[in-house]
Amino acid sequence: MRRIAHALASLRWRLTLTFVGLLALLLVLLAGYQYLTLRASLISNRVAQMQNDFTSAKRLLSAAEVAQGATTTGRRLCVSRPDLVAKGVVRSVSAVTGQSVAVVVYNRSLNQLAVGPDGVDPPRLDSVALQRVLTTGVRSGATQVASAGGDQLVVAFPVTPGSGACGVAQLSVAMAPINDVLHDELVLIAIGGAVMLLLALIIGVLLTGRTLRPLRRLTATAEQLAAGNLAARSRLTPSSDEVGQLAGSFDHMADRIQEAFAAQQDSEAQVRRFIADASHELRTPVTALKGYIDVLRRGAGRDPQALDAALAAMSNEAERMRELVLDLLTLARLDARRESHPEDFDLNGAVAALLDEGVPDMSTSVQRSFAVMPVLVHADRAAVSTIVRNLLVNACKYAPGAAQRWSTTNQAGWATLEVHDDGPGIPAHDIAHVFERFYRGEKTRAREEGGSGLGLSIAQALARAQGGDVAIQSVEGEGTTVTVWLPLAAPVAAPTG
Repeated sequence: MRRIAHALASLRWRLTLTFVGLLALLLVLLAGYQYLTLRASLISNRVAQMQNDFTSAKRLLSAAEVAQGATTTGRRLCVSRPDLVAKGVVRSVSAVTGQSVAVVVYNRSLNQLAVGPDGVDPPRLDSVALQRVLTTGVRSGATQVASAGGDQLVVAFPVTPGSGACGVAQLSVAMAPINDVLHDELVLIAIGGAVMLLLALIIGVLLTGRTLRPLRRLTATAEQLAAGNLAARSRLTPSSDEVGQLAGSFDHMADRIQEAFAAQQDSEAQVRRFIADASHELRTPVTALKGYIDVLRRGAGRDPQALDAALAAMSNEAERMRELVLDLLTLARLDARRESHPEDFDLNGAVAALLDEGVPDMSTSVQRSFAVMPVLVHADRAAVSTIVRNLLVNACKYAPGAAQRWSTTNQAGWATLEVHDDGPGIPAHDIAHVFERFYRGEKTRAREEGGSGLGLSIAQALARAQGGDVAIQSVEGEGTTVTVWLPLAAPVAAPTG
């Protein structure tokens, strides 16, 4: 029973049973319409036959009167001897119908005058209906009346031997033949309907099973995805129907999920590398500071020269650690996508001010080739200052003493800052990694020679946060060129008037 209940609860069976139920309802409505139409047709045909029988009986009665040489008109005879007229009508109808129709004749007072065939007990039509036939001279409608012998179909006809009706002839036949035909028709409809519903059920189950097969495939694919197989896809042939659209959307969703998981894994791996590199970078100055402190504790502080040397070294390590912490905070703010404060300012003036301020070990040969007109950019001033300072520090650190050339231009809708140094350049295999965090080339692996490997990463992240970018070109032995693109400020509309 549980399996049957589970099967019936499936979408396949629900759709099939809904379809079969709707078909059954339509069949019932059609059968009801057909039954009522057939019943009305059978009754109409029987009434028409009774009308023909009564008309034939009237002609037969008139012919009999002529043959007998009757000298009294039908109207006078109807008034003087209504019983004779009634008996004549009964005999004539019985002769025409072969006594298959029961006849009752009433006078104008609706008193029964004659009944035929002998021994029958026909039902009596409602007096109102009989009186209406007398008044209008038009036959009544067919009425089904219950009697001891079963339901009867009763119709009343006016007896009109002359002008006006002098009586009413009520003809009735049994409803049994009509009911038998209707019963046989109902049996045939029921059997045919049952066969059709059974076929519809079988065909519906097969068709819905075939139609829902892609959904079962989608279910299996979803289970594989839930189990961790992110490469699972339905691989259904695209189509324009709802199932095809669902399959396409499902596979697209699976692609996005796989991409999201891959991005998450890359992000987690990057975070782990970042934490490991940051810990490694911070460990060196902390270890050096602890070492110098231990040396001082063992008595080296009594020697003024040793004390000065230790304090100088400790100051250098502390400064290195401070710079590293500031760089890490900058990267953390960039990763958190904190809101910047862009403004319009002259790139030429900002770069010139930072070059005038300078950095330790700055080359004395620094050329400035700025655009003649101010280069107005729309960016965060502090972010641009950090970019320029990092580029300057990198140029001085990795190309000490080499000539530098700083230039600005306004072209193709962008403000560009280009920094070129005549230093040793960067090996080709290092170019692709210079923007990675904590990356240092083979020639600058020692921390005394190179920095933390965050300068260019920060510069690129800050430039992209402003809507720009950074690129680097270098040939080993020929120098290095770094280009920064920043968005230009919107042009100011000229005053009118």
